[in-house]
Amino acid sequence: MTEVSDLDRVEPALAELRGGDHRGSVRATTLNLVGFCEAEAHVERAQDAITRIGGSRPLRAIVLLPGEGHPKVAVSSSCWAAADSEVCSEQVLISASRNALPSAVVPLLISDLPVFLWWQGAVDMDDEVLVELVELSDRLIVDSDHAGIDAVEKITLLPRALSDLAWGRTAPWREAVAGMFDTAGPLESLGHLVGVEVAGPKAQASLIAGWLRSRLHRQVGLDHTDRSVLHRVSLNCGSSGSFTVERDGRLSVGTAEGPGLPAHPVVLRHDQIAGLVGGEIYRMGVDHVYEQALAAAHEEP
Repeated sequence: MTEVSDLDRVEPALAELRGGDHRGSVRATTLNLVGFCEAEAHVERAQDAITRIGGSRPLRAIVLLPGEGHPKVAVSSSCWAAADSEVCSEQVLISASRNALPSAVVPLLISDLPVFLWWQGAVDMDDEVLVELVELSDRLIVDSDHAGIDAVEKITLLPRALSDLAWGRTAPWREAVAGMFDTAGPLESLGHLVGVEVAGPKAQASLIAGWLRSRLHRQVGLDHTDRSVLHRVSLNCGSSGSFTVERDGRLSVGTAEGPGLPAHPVVLRHDQIAGLVGGEIYRMGVDHVYEQALAAAHEEP
């Protein structure tokens, strides 16, 4: 990254990195992505993810790191070959006192483009910096695996739209579970669902239980075994038996089976952070299924 003296030098520095726009490079920016990093350890992960995302969706990324004093700024540009030119994404890294970060973002946002806020850290409705950044944004992206599902549940009224990376990690599991009930026999058994057993992270287990409760409009108990990644989801359908999706070791495949349903392979991909965040920046409206699952995550059967 190239250090610049102050915020006023950001635009000229980015233009210079593009060769003054004389080398066939194009800033075909489609969105603003603001990445808040509570700790320095998050910065490299955020920058790597943003670089990977920018290859398919050019963007202006502003990475924020709480520090001390006046803003310290660095810029970079990543370019990819297009038909007759290069398409470039831009990154701006700002380190400043925490309360100064929202005002530093405002002049760098490209107008008339959506703003996505990727928040890496604790989430709290009383956090004025979070509130100010959300007010600038069209969508807030959090991770309840790290922030805690209780904290995430409390901020649902704050952003216009909310994304949760933990919910994204459950997507292949929800697809595999739903796929077991595509035929009449298993579907009838689903009407007897009384509980779900999940071996995996707490937030993901709670969201899967909430998803079942909100989709089926019925009480569903949760039996949770803590593991670092999702390993097994088993639906207890009472006298009809259990339907199970289980990962094969550390692989991105697993097996689904149940009464009257022969064991068959399912894809249980491990999405990296770039894929998870990249998937959320294509969403513009409210994810009602997620918000209903989150609301039902702590319902007692």
